[in-house]
Amino acid sequence: MSLDNQQKGVALYITIVIMSVLTTAILALSGIMTTQLKVIFTAGNSVNAFFAADAGIEMALTDRNSPQPTYTGYLDLNGNGSFDPNFDASFVVSAAPKGGSSCVADNFCITSQGSFRNIKRAIRAEY
Repeated sequence: MSLDNQQKGVALYITIVIMSVLTTAILALSGIMTTQLKVIFTAGNSVNAFFAADAGIEMALTDRNSPQPTYTGYLDLNGNGSFDPNFDASFVVSAAPKGGSSCVADNFCITSQGSFRNIKRAIRAEY
C-alpha cells in the first residue's frame, strides 16, 4: 500500500467517527426536545385542572358555615352549557368538620381535586 491509500483509509475512519458522534448528539437532542414538548403541551392541561380544583374550593366556601360533605361540578371551558370531558374540566370536593385525625382546623377542612384530560390537581383549604 502506498502512503496515499493509507491517508484515504484514515480520512474515511475519521469521517465515520465524526458522523457517529454527530448522529448520537442529534438523537439525544431529539429525545430531550420530545420530552420538553410533552411537558409544554400538558402544562395548559395542568392549569385547567388547577382552576377546576380552585372552583371547587370556592363552591364549598359559599356554604362556609355548614358545607356539604361532597360537591361535584365542572368548568364549562367550551361554553356549550353541558359537560364534555374532552373540553371541560371537572372537580370533586370533600368537606370534613373539625376533629379527628383528618381535620385539625378550627372549623372545616376542604379538599378539592380538579381534572382535565387525565391531569389531576388538588387543593386543600383549612379554616
